[in-house]
Amino acid sequence: MNLHEHVVLRGITLSGRVVRSATELFCSYPDGHVHPYEFSVYDELSRSGAGMILTAHTCVSPEGRSNVWQNAVWSDEYLADATKIAAAAQAHGIPCVMQLGHGGMKGEKNNGGLPFVTPDNATEVDIRRIVKAFGAGALRAKRAGFAGVQLHAAHLYLFSQWFYPEYNHRTDGYGSCAENRFRIVRESFEEIKAVCGGDFPVLLKINGDDRENTAAYHRDLVTVLNLCDALGFSAAEISGWDSARHGVPSSPYFLDNIRLLHKETSLPLIAVGGIRSGADVDALLSAGACAISMARPFLQNPGIVSVLERGGVSGCTGCCACFRALDVTGERIVRCGCRK
Repeated sequence: MNLHEHVVLRGITLSGRVVRSATELFCSYPDGHVHPYEFSVYDELSRSGAGMILTAHTCVSPEGRSNVWQNAVWSDEYLADATKIAAAAQAHGIPCVMQLGHGGMKGEKNNGGLPFVTPDNATEVDIRRIVKAFGAGALRAKRAGFAGVQLHAAHLYLFSQWFYPEYNHRTDGYGSCAENRFRIVRESFEEIKAVCGGDFPVLLKINGDDRENTAAYHRDLVTVLNLCDALGFSAAEISGWDSARHGVPSSPYFLDNIRLLHKETSLPLIAVGGIRSGADVDALLSAGACAISMARPFLQNPGIVSVLERGGVSGCTGCCACFRALDVTGERIVRCGCRK
């Protein structure tokens, strides 16, 4: 199995088929600045053999901070941190993409008491401000040296909330149908291209299912992925409703979703979720994914690409210890309960 085969996307070339998926490292300081431990993680990842690195979920606006340890990029104050991350992650020639997001309702109790935004309570002024914030965050990522950005529209962060009818009850141009519910993402994409240039790569992360994995959601998703293809997104990473399960998975979580979506869109698809073996990688690439991405297995073993290439199995047991906050005093640096 050759996992170091290059994958050519719009504006960006992956140096291999295994991507380090974005996961928050939960180790920023309360003011949003990055703990030195995080730079060491990206330095380690730069030597991992990954084809691309997606950074920890980074917030574009203060009211959208989804936990109190989340990285920030909502002002030039954070440009130095972003520059250090980009330099560390790309030290060995691997492209690094900053994941940008807004927590929406997850900002409650995490954003310092600011009013939190939801699809239902957002005014048009709020929407314009959020769109501008994504553009400004992307421009800072570009200035910092990142190879592109990924818009986080999965896992019930704001853009994901917007796309699910059960969280978006609007009847105006931002609700009702799939195209309208995706409109804020489209406008953010267009803003990024306007301020960063048409050749600056933008990727998307979106759920491949809803709570019940319904046919209606699948139809809406196909509509949106084809719209993304026409707009010029570089790729979509397909995750899902139940994305970070405990325990060792029996198979990739969203294999069937990838297989179906591949038949209905030409947009390159990156598969994530429950990938633990070389056989899992084979199954997803055969189903139509252009690449696969993992988060927890890289924390468990930064050499996971070599393990998979030999047909081996990840030692990640899904203990979820990596979702606990780092002690930013530096007292506790071990982030994985199953790392040897």
